[in-house]
Amino acid sequence: MNFINRAIKNVTRRLSKTILLVLTFFLIGNLVIIGLGISSASKSAKTLTRQKMRAVVTYQIDYEKVWRYADTIEDEDELQEFYQNYPRVKVEDVSEFLKDERVRMANSISSNMWYSDQNNSLDFVHLGNTREQNMEESQGQSCWTDMNGTMNCETYKEPTFFIKSNMYPGMIEFEDGDYQIVSGRFYNQEEIDKGEMVVVISQNLANTNGLVVGDNITLASNYLSTYISQAGITAEDLESTFEVIGIYTHNNPLTPDNSNFDYASPYENPDNMIFMPSTSVYMAQLPMQQKQYDFYAQQYPEEEYYSNPDNRPSEETMERNMYIENVTLLLDDPLNVDKFVEDYQSKLSQFTSLDANNDEFNRLAKPLDTLSMYAKFIVWLVVINAIVIITLVTALTLKTREYEIGVLLSVGASKLKVIAQFFIELAIVAIIGFTLSVASGSLISRQIGNMVLEAQIASSDVNTEDDMYDYNYIDPWSTDYTTDITLDDLVSEYEVTVSPLIIAEIYVLGLAIVLISVIIPSFMIMRYNPKKILMNQN
Repeated sequence: MNFINRAIKNVTRRLSKTILLVLTFFLIGNLVIIGLGISSASKSAKTLTRQKMRAVVTYQIDYEKVWRYADTIEDEDELQEFYQNYPRVKVEDVSEFLKDERVRMANSISSNMWYSDQNNSLDFVHLGNTREQNMEESQGQSCWTDMNGTMNCETYKEPTFFIKSNMYPGMIEFEDGDYQIVSGRFYNQEEIDKGEMVVVISQNLANTNGLVVGDNITLASNYLSTYISQAGITAEDLESTFEVIGIYTHNNPLTPDNSNFDYASPYENPDNMIFMPSTSVYMAQLPMQQKQYDFYAQQYPEEEYYSNPDNRPSEETMERNMYIENVTLLLDDPLNVDKFVEDYQSKLSQFTSLDANNDEFNRLAKPLDTLSMYAKFIVWLVVINAIVIITLVTALTLKTREYEIGVLLSVGASKLKVIAQFFIELAIVAIIGFTLSVASGSLISRQIGNMVLEAQIASSDVNTEDDMYDYNYIDPWSTDYTTDITLDDLVSEYEVTVSPLIIAEIYVLGLAIVLISVIIPSFMIMRYNPKKILMNQN
């Protein structure tokens, strides 16, 4: 252990040199702390913001790829065949996704506007707004041209209920807590597979009509207009009876504070939203679809579509006729989104894609990414320069101590212990310098970090102005489950702090600099034997 004692004595004996080296390591430490702090804050801000976002991935058709491929087809028959077999989201792919333990829920949503039956046995939840008070005057006219070319018009009847259906059990809205089942349950996979006529209604709709779980309600998928009645469709064909299996409450009331309150239709009131399986919608509309098919098959018997009886809607063709436009997958953790997309990207078909809404996130995070890149560059630049400077200082120091090295080696000290002595000397100085830099770096890194972030945002092309979208507008048609974020959301999570991990990195980097700075010049001196070193000194 004599080499340790010698190292401590040399540090205390040469105070002026020790102070200069401490100051050097102090400056190096401050620069490294600032760089690591900014880089860590940028990464942490992105992670914390991502954790606040809904963990959703959308499986969908990549229409851009479809259009680009279609443009390359020159043969008209081949192009027609391509459009007839238009790419579709594959149910088997979704089934594979649902086996992944990271997937909690799947939404394949279709939306429809429906009515009460012809007797108006089911009343909607009233808003008492301007539109509702003037509903009769604002019905408007619905016009069409019949087979004889005659223009026909009649009063349009406004729908009162909004039907939201899913191909899969459960919904993201309920999983996230925006909607809560307060009585009964949600529909299950067996009811979806069988197309059973079951619904989940709101608490206010149930209260308005005195309904409880187990009661039946009658809904109409359309109103009996002259246009559809020409196909022989009756009011009974449009109506279906459903069992209420669940009652829910929600966190999205349409109140006078909402920008669309005064002119909202009854079906836009979230209290008038009814949930049912997508297969139930298909079964409810089946009688109308069959009669329409038969009617047009008589009118256009030569058309290829109507001349094929396999195209007639039926229970057997339900799966084939139900088109899935996209499926939104809810994952267990927002931080798993990117890895999930990466895992399945290579398994997708040519015209499908997984969209994690990363484009907007990455666009807003651009200033933080640039800042982090510059910070890392500065850290490595400082480290490399520190190695060069400390190596030169160490080399000059060792040159002046050749006699000491020769004596130590001649009395039996190993070369490894001599190098260890110089390493300990420099390590002591480095630890003192870095310890002082931790205290000062903690004070100045936040101010400098905020200054460079503001400068980076100002020089970037990211729009920091609030967009004009009205977030107070309730849109029942929306199936966008991604979380809207702004640059302010990211910046609010940006905070430069000197964490224990950064402090540990400082000391590891410092000792690595010391080790490299000692080893490199040591090779130049240790290649000589003690006799040659002492002879050169003489």
